Amino acid sequence: MNEFGTKAYSKIVRWFSRFFVAFLFGGFIAVWIYLMRQWDYLDIPRVYLYFLFFILYVNIEFRTFRGPDEAAYADHVWVRYLLTYSWWFLMVGSLLEHALTLRAVPALTVVGIVLCVVGIALGYWARRTIQGELSARVDSWENMRIVTGGPYAVIRHPSYAANILLVVGMPLILSALICLVFSVVLVVLFIRRLIWEEKVLAERLPAYADYMQRTDHLIPRIW
Repeated sequence: MNEFGTKAYSKIVRWFSRFFVAFLFGGFIAVWIYLMRQWDYLDIPRVYLYFLFFILYVNIEFRTFRGPDEAAYADHVWVRYLLTYSWWFLMVGSLLEHALTLRAVPALTVVGIVLCVVGIALGYWARRTIQGELSARVDSWENMRIVTGGPYAVIRHPSYAANILLVVGMPLILSALICLVFSVVLVVLFIRRLIWEEKVLAERLPAYADYMQRTDHLIPRIW
């Protein structure tokens, strides 16, 4: 989901992506219709809580920071698409797994809520920090500068940290254990993406190398 840059790709890739996203959105609607039919059997408070975090998560992603376009991103377009598709499979799959299994593990639900609350708070904090020092979008590298306030004073990728907390926490709310497979895939892709972004940033912004020496990737004093 979260990414540093974007690029216009071939028409075939763009149309295929749009078709697949439309397919996933249709699947989301179909799952919702199924949920409505099974409504009397569902754990309604958990479903509503799941949708609350879903809406907050989408709001963060919709307003996330976007950096300059860069030709190098074409080499990693597969990461972008895998992130998008895996995220949708996780969101839809968690609801479907809950409807089919009606599994309820209170301890997992509590852990999921805690992870999601921390993730949402961190995501909004990171977004407000970026918008306070830059803006929602920077169109050229000449206008780019390193943000070191707020959570960026401690870790370099608080937005990714927030995403990771949310993609792990949301299926736990519904005790959707099978869908944690998609969570693992997303975590791996997020880490792959941030490592590559750091390489691009270090090449374009010389001061970023010094910033990397003073901060950690995602977890303070650990990594």
